[in-house]
Amino acid sequence: MSSIELILTQAEFATQQCPKPSDSTLERAIDGSLTGIVTYIKLANGEYQTYSRFEEDEWVFPASQGTKAVVASHLKLNFATISDTQMKRMAKWVVWSKMKEDLAIASLRGILKNLKTYFQWVLSSDTTVTHGLTAFTSNAYVKYVNTLTSKRKGEIKPLAAGTKANKFIALDNLYRYCKAFDFVKEHPWSESSATEQAGNVGEAYKETISKPKTPIIPDGVLIPLCQFTKSYLDRTDEILASTGSKESLLLRDSCIFWLLLTTGMRIHEVLGIKRGAYRSETRDDIIYYYIETVSEKTHTGLAEWIAPEIATQAIDILGQLSVPLQAQLERNLVKAKASNDYVEVHRLEQISDHICLAKSAQTKISILSGQSITDLRLPNLCKQVASDWNLSSHQFRRTFANYAVHSELGDLRALKDHFKHWSITMTALYAFNDDLDSELFKELLQEKYLVEEEIKQDWFELDTPITGGAMAQKIMQVREDGELIKVFGSLSDMAKAYSSSIPIRSTGIGWCTNDDECKCGKPDSCESGIVDKRHQPYWEGMLVQQMKLMQLDDIGEIGRESIRKGMGRCEKVLTALGVDVEAMKQEINQREHIEVINV
Repeated sequence: MSSIELILTQAEFATQQCPKPSDSTLERAIDGSLTGIVTYIKLANGEYQTYSRFEEDEWVFPASQGTKAVVASHLKLNFATISDTQMKRMAKWVVWSKMKEDLAIASLRGILKNLKTYFQWVLSSDTTVTHGLTAFTSNAYVKYVNTLTSKRKGEIKPLAAGTKANKFIALDNLYRYCKAFDFVKEHPWSESSATEQAGNVGEAYKETISKPKTPIIPDGVLIPLCQFTKSYLDRTDEILASTGSKESLLLRDSCIFWLLLTTGMRIHEVLGIKRGAYRSETRDDIIYYYIETVSEKTHTGLAEWIAPEIATQAIDILGQLSVPLQAQLERNLVKAKASNDYVEVHRLEQISDHICLAKSAQTKISILSGQSITDLRLPNLCKQVASDWNLSSHQFRRTFANYAVHSELGDLRALKDHFKHWSITMTALYAFNDDLDSELFKELLQEKYLVEEEIKQDWFELDTPITGGAMAQKIMQVREDGELIKVFGSLSDMAKAYSSSIPIRSTGIGWCTNDDECKCGKPDSCESGIVDKRHQPYWEGMLVQQMKLMQLDDIGEIGRESIRKGMGRCEKVLTALGVDVEAMKQEINQREHIEVINV
């Protein structure tokens, strides 16, 4: 009987659990006599189902300990590939010690992977095996890791500093947990750290922690994807009535696309949504929707995400698509109960009523694989719109944050209809509602900081045209002061020093830097106002409007004078932004059939 089939009463389970770490437990781990249960589930009848034991070379974790996106093979830790007996025992002890610290299965897999890499390197040389873990051999390992490369976007590149640091942390873990083993002789770098050994220090480290690595999906990719996937949502009734599997799959993928894009959820959080798991409330005549699911990365229970109506539509459609699979799941559940297959009963009960059910070739019902979505289904959506963008699920979270921040800053971008609720109101809701995803709120604040810093940095670049009142004039004066730049060391450092104390708020046609909520609406002339290239389209649009109004024959001379002033204002701003206004007016005339009026 394998361990996964072993069912124990509560008393039996208590006697077979792996003991808590102690000197005697460690001694048994060193000599290989340590035994006990390491992974298990508690059944509805109060008994325990054993999944794996310490002495086994494969530890299997129940699905409930992974995220909804994890595949079955990622719920296993395989120690069998470590050929050296002492090294295998150290790996088990490190991983088990980390388990006691409540690390997730994905983190444990990473720890084991980096330990294996180190042990494989050690076993490649008789010298390193003999010496064990010392500062000398650790230094040699650092040199070895620095020669490693990885293939990213078709290019062979050195390992990233963060990747190298994780490999070096494996040595820290061995020293921390396995000092009693003969192999461990001394600290790998007593006056340094794994991060420093990876070169992730100083400015490089600051850049690593301050700048997100995940790219924002560019508008040129995102807009066609939105149009394509929205067309499938609009054809839901037609597709559900047909039998074409390809259309149904694309409908499913389109729904997942919109949930990822408009909520900021991670893929496992989307896969954890159940039928009808959303509510609505009305505030100031605006309807807010809240989607409920489990964030297994940062929460122990349910959490909520604010969403637009299209996200709730996607949930309902996915619920309809999963009806046949839910029916099959319920039939399988009856069979599993009848045959006393407690493991299968537990698994099916965990996934029942979820909207992202899938079926394998063996008719086994499960949650759709997050890896399948990222590796296959999302890239397939890009193929549908003839894009070669390497789309993956984690890009949506940052893209969401970026669009939400731009919306809050008054930037009416392509998805304004779906992001219209994501203003300062949404930020406030996330800040003061403990049921909402706090991690997403932090990411929104980080993205807001990054966007604002980018805007302000642009102001101080010599080739960036800006206009406005006293604040704009002061910035232009400062950025041309060569002696001042020398004091700060660089233009970038000077810009950071000056801009850190400048508040920023959008007026739609410019920026307001007054922290007292100035509402004059004239950033081109207000002492606190700044207008930059980002606002050029709005001023061009206002110029077109003024030119059209000038063609009316019933506005009188007073009206015409007012329009002339408006046109003069637009032309002044556009000229300051480097626009050839006369050429623009000629182009507008040709496009809109308006007679050009010189002010």
